[in-house]
Amino acid sequence: MQLATKDLTPDQEKILKANFVQDGPLYQVQDLHPMLDCACAPEPRLHSDPPEASTLLAQNLSVPFPAKLREEFFGGILYDTGAHRTYMLNHDAFTILGGIKEQPQTGRQLIGKLGEDRGLGTLQYLVGAGLIEASQEAVPMQFFGARNNSLGYLQSPIIVEVEVTYGCFRTCKHCAYESSPDARRPDELTAPQWAKIFQKLADAGVLIVQLTGGDPLFREDSFDIVQAASDAGMSVYVRSDTAALSPANVRRLKNLPNLWHVGTSMDGADAEEHDWMRGKGAFATLQKRIEILAEAGIDVAVGATLHKNNYASVRRIGQAAKTFGAKWFDIGFLSPVGRGVQLRDLVLDGGQIRESLDMYLEGIRKEEYVPSHAHYLRRAQMEEPFKDLAGLVEKMPYLTEWPFSRLRLDPTGSSYTAGKLKGSDYAGGFNLTSTDVDYVWDNSPNLVQLRELGAGGRIHSLDYRLLRSSHEFMD
Repeated sequence: MQLATKDLTPDQEKILKANFVQDGPLYQVQDLHPMLDCACAPEPRLHSDPPEASTLLAQNLSVPFPAKLREEFFGGILYDTGAHRTYMLNHDAFTILGGIKEQPQTGRQLIGKLGEDRGLGTLQYLVGAGLIEASQEAVPMQFFGARNNSLGYLQSPIIVEVEVTYGCFRTCKHCAYESSPDARRPDELTAPQWAKIFQKLADAGVLIVQLTGGDPLFREDSFDIVQAASDAGMSVYVRSDTAALSPANVRRLKNLPNLWHVGTSMDGADAEEHDWMRGKGAFATLQKRIEILAEAGIDVAVGATLHKNNYASVRRIGQAAKTFGAKWFDIGFLSPVGRGVQLRDLVLDGGQIRESLDMYLEGIRKEEYVPSHAHYLRRAQMEEPFKDLAGLVEKMPYLTEWPFSRLRLDPTGSSYTAGKLKGSDYAGGFNLTSTDVDYVWDNSPNLVQLRELGAGGRIHSLDYRLLRSSHEFMD
């Protein structure tokens, strides 16, 4: 099946070629930090045999789950709001799905101007993948048309990370934000102010809001902020140390209609390894909180920051996380930023990074744990899983986001793109309390500069050591 594209600029064609692989009428992101592949690992696609063409063309068809549909330069994005799953569509798939955004249509109506030769195969694929099924009733689907199809990035972010506060119950040795119990800013936005920003983001087509910090649950009004994010209609991902959780506020989280999951960190397979980084008693507290969340039916993703003292334990960390009740296990790499500058000697070299990745994938193959990003499932089945990323693997501790798909907000509502750039020349941006989302996304100085540097390359491949800045970690 040929890629369905139309009127792409050379830069857009370069972006597609460099960052996406084709799976029928869908795109998959190929990178080590796949923020476009931002839904947790999906259940296997059905790929059932669709009905005969004559039956399919005559049937009334609809999307079988509540969804959002966004137009993009390459086609569009279908977002399953219940499963929190993102599907990247080519133009033909977007055209077909766009035909049923209000009510069921027959297969013949859906392929419309595409014609049977071009549209029938795409329709059959979408039915076989479970994205369309026979139905007489429409399931709610919110539609967002393109603002400007000449953009070399998404019409709006898929995910916005919100730093609710720099306050945290712990003072971890590697924290990029130098968070601590005393690190709160006096000008942090209030819960009502965040509620207004969340509604702005939702209206602009943002699909996911990730609440982080510091610890987003450190504030007295933290759960009001989480509630406001859910009320705006976006999927909510809470990234927390979990120290603040209790049975009462876990029940409050469980009752949020748009809660996706809770993410937390586990930097050792036992108390000795984990507490060295995060403080005495942290491991025991983490185990109890994961168990409480799992018992409540809230999905938990655990991430490990790997360094010289713990990378050999990566599989044991994942095994322990699964035993505690975590649904997903991910890895990242210590970066010498923030307080992490004091741990430069513990940053993994290229060989150790490759070794840790190989061990991590082996654990996936052995079904010891499940990654939260589907691309790791794909790579685990490859003979040479990182061949296409040969030039990037050794730079993993230093890579930062090219702002194609995500935005980050500090505790005052100002925009930037990556935690590793905090305090650098690339950290300044516009504030969403007074500026529209579209304007910030298109014109914020830091985002514009980084897009120019990215120049259509890999989505998450900017080495922050190459960026001009007076900040210590850029030296």
